[in-house]
Amino acid sequence: MTEGRDGSAPSAVEELALARRALDSGDLPHAAGHLAAALVHAPTLPEVHETLAHIAAASGGDLELFPIGQRAFVGAVVARAHLLAAAGRPAEGLDLLVAATGHAPGVDWAGVPWVTAPELATRLDPERAARILMQVCTAVPDPVPRAGRPPLLPYLTLARHAVAAHPRHGLLLGAASALARRLGEVTLAVTWAGRGVREEPSKLGEVWLGYAYRSAGRTREALAALERAVAHDPDDLAVYADIAGTLADTGRLDAALEWIDRALARDPTFDCAVHTAHRLRFLRDGDVTHLVALADFVRDHPDDSHEHADLAECCRGRPWLGQVTPAAGAMVDALRRAPAADGAPGRAVRLAVPEPPSAMRAGAAAGLDVEVTGTSRPDPREPRRATTCQLWRYEGAVVAPTLPAPSADAAERVRHLAHPAWP
Repeated sequence: MTEGRDGSAPSAVEELALARRALDSGDLPHAAGHLAAALVHAPTLPEVHETLAHIAAASGGDLELFPIGQRAFVGAVVARAHLLAAAGRPAEGLDLLVAATGHAPGVDWAGVPWVTAPELATRLDPERAARILMQVCTAVPDPVPRAGRPPLLPYLTLARHAVAAHPRHGLLLGAASALARRLGEVTLAVTWAGRGVREEPSKLGEVWLGYAYRSAGRTREALAALERAVAHDPDDLAVYADIAGTLADTGRLDAALEWIDRALARDPTFDCAVHTAHRLRFLRDGDVTHLVALADFVRDHPDDSHEHADLAECCRGRPWLGQVTPAAGAMVDALRRAPAADGAPGRAVRLAVPEPPSAMRAGAAAGLDVEVTGTSRPDPREPRRATTCQLWRYEGAVVAPTLPAPSADAAERVRHLAHPAWP
């Protein structure tokens, strides 16, 4: 799906004017194109929807004025969704709106009257309504940041109406709970999920209830629900990983590892279990070999069941695992105080003991006049142990690399790698 616009694109008002001009002249394809562009700028503007209705009337509701294929323009997708709803096919229209939401979650694609009308829920099969809500959940973060929630609230309104219309449908109640939880309505999520498992006990319903309890801070009840989910389906190892993660979050690492070992005993290559196991073992003993093993697993198994953040979470904020350790020392302090402009006169730096060669070299390259007045043991200018590859040599007080300058390609690769922090 594409935006189909650039920095010089016309505004919604301009696109709407062009659409009306084309409609008046009978050029429906051009009218549709400009209308779709106006929708991207202003998806809830009443005048845009009024013009869309005129185009639909003039064309007999021709959906092909807004084609969708392998690479569709998001405005055409949304326009087609509204036409489908007007033609009595709201479920298909909702599928397209959710696709647009997945493409741009921060845009209010669904903030239109037909989506939030109570009667829509009565026209939707509850199974289909549940699937639509699950599609929304898949398309948005978990949880959605507070600032990103307003454009998604029409879907929550749809969920409320659907639950009111079908109050005993377990799958719908669970899917509605999942959406409510993502949008910060945790109490409502617990209520809906609890009703869902009472109406139709199932593994998925218990998982939704466990997640809702966990978001509400009710850990004991969350674990009980997740364990009931395992009883429904002992082969779903993702639930084992959820239980382990929940236990670890409360400091119960031994119990968490027992659950993850149970999962690995069933399938030692299951990605959720492997990721969780390495993360928990690293939390337990701080041994980086667990993270090396996890990195190897990630490289060797690119087709995970879903995205995992265990490795990034373990490395975040840790020197050399998630960020570069800032340089320190007398020479570095002098460099930070030195003039930054090219061609600025150098300044004298007096060091009580020699600094490491890389720091001395950086000082010389910056034009500092360095004087060393003493020595230290061990001497930082010498290798700490015997080596066949010495990186630096000294000519008096001047340090120089023993290796040739890097190739342009090597230097460019280092520039791409050299970030202060990485995921």
